[in-house]
Amino acid sequence: MTNERDDNRDAGRDEAWPGVMQWNLGPASAHVNETLWQCDALRAGKLYQRSLFATRAEADDFVMRMRESEPDQMFSVEAIKASAVWN
Repeated sequence: MTNERDDNRDAGRDEAWPGVMQWNLGPASAHVNETLWQCDALRAGKLYQRSLFATRAEADDFVMRMRESEPDQMFSVEAIKASAVWN
């Protein structure tokens, strides 16, 4: 990438193209995922609670426990992109 401007406002500033950067978070990298699991709890047809989980297993476990304690709620689990939640 070249900068055709004559001024030096951006001198010394690094730039990166989106999608090219890879973040090395060390041991925490195992927990980073581009897909999150969103669990919506509905009561009387209205959104009662929305929760986010890192894995499908966590979301399913949550739904199983909640169905035991809140039988009057409906639950749905769906995959969403993390970028829809965080920039």
